[in-house]
Amino acid sequence: MKITILDDYFDTVRGLACFAMLDGHDVTIWNDHLQDTDGLAERLRDTEVLVLIRERTKIQAPLLDRLTSLRLIAQRSTYPHIDVAACTPKRRALCSDQRAETPSSPPRN
Repeated sequence: MKITILDDYFDTVRGLACFAMLDGHDVTIWNDHLQDTDGLAERLRDTEVLVLIRERTKIQAPLLDRLTSLRLIAQRSTYPHIDVAACTPKRRALCSDQRAETPSSPPRN
């Protein structure tokens, strides 16, 4: 499985004990931030699972339309930067550990 992790500025994900659970998968970690749709589409073109550890990268319909291999987006906590309505018809699952008591962030423009 091709897994991409975005915005890991301090390259900390590799040091987490749970990272070993990804052994055997093709994992790419990006330590910089890129918001340009064309650049992200190229960077993520074969990604099946997208892991967002921050809310910095907007995942909107124009990008989702170009990510034909994408099946799952994993986001910790709130996800005002992800176009959930655009995920649904393309059968992209979105998972988050957001709980009912977690305040939602307002949508970003």
